[in-house]
Amino acid sequence: MDEPTRVFLVLSGEHPTLPLAEMRAILDANRIPFKITGSFYKLVEIQAEMEAVKPIAGRGAFIDEVGTEIVHSGPTITEIDDAVKSSDLSRYLPPDESFSVRVLRFGGVSKETSRVKLEGHLGWLIHNITRAKVDLENPQRLFHGLLAGPYFHLGLVAYQRPAGYVASRRPRKRPVFHPSTMTPKLARSMVNLSRAIGGTTFLDPFCGVGGILLEASLLGCEVIGMDALRRMIRGSRRNLKYFQMDPSGLIRGDARNIPVTRVEAMATDPPYGTGASTLKSTTRNILKDFLPEANSALAKAGRLVVASPLGTGTPDIAESAGFRVADRHEVYVHRSLTREILVLEAN
Repeated sequence: MDEPTRVFLVLSGEHPTLPLAEMRAILDANRIPFKITGSFYKLVEIQAEMEAVKPIAGRGAFIDEVGTEIVHSGPTITEIDDAVKSSDLSRYLPPDESFSVRVLRFGGVSKETSRVKLEGHLGWLIHNITRAKVDLENPQRLFHGLLAGPYFHLGLVAYQRPAGYVASRRPRKRPVFHPSTMTPKLARSMVNLSRAIGGTTFLDPFCGVGGILLEASLLGCEVIGMDALRRMIRGSRRNLKYFQMDPSGLIRGDARNIPVTRVEAMATDPPYGTGASTLKSTTRNILKDFLPEANSALAKAGRLVVASPLGTGTPDIAESAGFRVADRHEVYVHRSLTREILVLEAN
């Protein structure tokens, strides 16, 4: 087994709490030991095995970049020079390979340090140490200098999220659109927060036209979808087929009476009565009937991630149904809707 190394992750700044929580859930679900050694806005440093982290980096909705951290120093040129010169750069960059350096600043830190000047200086410095050639067009190795918090970090990039990776999965790009459908990023983060991994039996009991099911399927889960409306089940089937996903089952049924005996993870977005039908009930009453059923259907310590309008009282309902509230997040949607995302653990 490799020794734990310093790994850096650049997380999306789209939400204040979801990206870090999702990162933790992915690492925990894949049983990758890690220790957070620093967190500076979008930049997170962990001790972990790089070879274990790299293959699962692309699972995250909010993980933009992963790499090996080589230098952690103060932000002045003198401090950076000393740290880079004392690092073992040749271990990461052979003389016969090309490289480029890009400097990023997260937050309004170290403004006295020019990013452009620092990029040029680092390129010159790394070349002098390793004798490798700079190639700005098609480098074999990409280094990122990161100014974050009171520190400078130099890392070798191992994974970068492809540009536009969710563009083809946007709700309006799918064969069947419904206005209440979640964005792919939020849907994926909810699947990850449930700690589902490849092969996990996953249920969305209010599946609508399949947005959460699609993300779970793309992550390799064995998915089951339920909805009370036949047209929603038809929409899920069409959307999953369009992306060449094959669900284990799509069931027309009432989530207040789940016919599935045991699943390992759930994530769901019950109807709120705005863009989705509550079948003449209220979201609160639906949750009161649904959550005990979900607790019974989940394996012990299995996780349900559920969205509901803030103010519904879902944490109290969940605890009354026997769940432990493991985490919660608020997601602003528009002036009249803020979602509360709860991570619930079955007893």
